[in-house]
Parts: sequence; structure tokens; C-alpha cells
Amino acid sequence: MSLYLEHHGNSGPELVLLHGWGLSSDIWAPVIDRLSPHYRLTLIDIPGLGKSAATENDSVAATAEALLEIAPQKALWIGWSLGGALALQVASVAPSRVSGLLMVAASPCFIQRDGWTSAMDSEVFEAFADGVALNPAKTLSRFAMLQTQGSQSARDELKQLKRVIAGAEPAALGSTLDLLREDLRPQLRALSVPTTLLLGLHDQLVPAALADAIAELNQAIEVQLFEHSAHLPFLAEPERFDAALNALAERSAEAVL
Repeated sequence: MSLYLEHHGNSGPELVLLHGWGLSSDIWAPVIDRLSPHYRLTLIDIPGLGKSAATENDSVAATAEALLEIAPQKALWIGWSLGGALALQVASVAPSRVSGLLMVAASPCFIQRDGWTSAMDSEVFEAFADGVALNPAKTLSRFAMLQTQGSQSARDELKQLKRVIAGAEPAALGSTLDLLREDLRPQLRALSVPTTLLLGLHDQLVPAALADAIAELNQAIEVQLFEHSAHLPFLAEPERFDAALNALAERSAEAVL
């Protein structure tokens, strides 16, 4: 199996960036320009998405192992949406290789369950999965609009999303969608590495109300609410996003002293 990765920047702390479902590392283009002067970036296309081949096993655990095989020996991991769940799994199974974890518009459990309401309704999710199978182009277009709804920079974000989505391979979308069905709350509850979770106030996919649920699971996790963002706070509020990352990088460095 071959995973696609890119390297940017020549100095500073190591960062690994994981994108969300249906997309590729191209979504990070504006972030690369901002961070590469200060960090060494490794961008990895999630197996089955972008330019990465699919794994034989589509579980979160197997995907995390594949990512660890090519990632830097130790880094701060940034995961957006599905990428955040995968980075959480990485931090759970290999904490010595994760100096810090920045989860962006991500959840340990994306679908509602008994006692877990800050997530997508299961029937809505299954209808979405059916749409991906029957009409992926139309479904992805709607998905892009849903991600940007309510953001202060919705129009620019939508253009960026549609540009990246244009390269998606429909055949791989269904299998990678299964990754979002997994429940990683036990991993988050036991998480020990310095972690920050960024949530968008207007996010239609990962609701801001998740903050309270996260606090009940693990009080050590810092949660920040981005008031002008939907599902892409790293595009909607870039200065605040960068500040949150820099603060976590400092906290992570102090944790090893």
C-alpha cells in the first residue's frame, strides 16, 4: 500500500496534518503558506482519499497504523474532521510519538448514540451514505455547502472545497465513510497527550454543544469555540487558528521538560 505525503518547511517543530473525509491534503494549501516558515509540515492523504491508495482494512485502527508507518518519529498532529478522529487513534496507540494533538471540528463519535446527542442523527448519516453511493457528485456538492454554512468566509471556503472535491474518486468514498461510524470515546477518555479541540459555533456537522460532552469525558482537553466559523475554522479564522496551534506547541514542548 502506498500513501501520498508532502513535506513543507525546513525548521521548527514537526507537524503532521490530516484532512477530512472526501478531500485531500490540498485543503491545507492556505495553512501551508502560513505555517511552513515556522514548522516542518508533513501532509498525508488519508488512505483511499486524495492520491493515497486504499488499505485492505478500512478500520480506524488499521488506518492509524498505516499513517504511523510513514509519519515523523515524533510530531504534533493536526487532524480536521475525520482526520481528527484518526489523529486521536494515533495518539491513543502511540502516545510517545505524539507531542500534542490539535483536533479541528472533530469528534470522537460523529454519529448519535444512546446518551450521545452532540453528533449527527444516525438516519441522516445513512441517508447521506446512500447519496454518496447513488449520486456522489451531487452529494459532495451539498456536503461542501453544509460545511461552510454560517461561516464569515463561506463563499471563499466553498470555492476552496469545490476545487479540492473535484479530484475525489467516487469509488473510494463509500469505504472511507465507514471510518466515521466508529466510536472512539474510550480513546479520548484515556487520552494523555496535550490536546486542544477547536469547534466552530456554526458547524452543522460537529455541533458546538460537543464542548460539554468532551469536558465530561476528559477535563484535560482544552476546548476553544470559534464564533465566526462553521466546519473549517482554519480557513475562517486563520489568525486565531494559528494562535491556538502555537500555544499548543508551546504547551507540548513544556510537557517534555
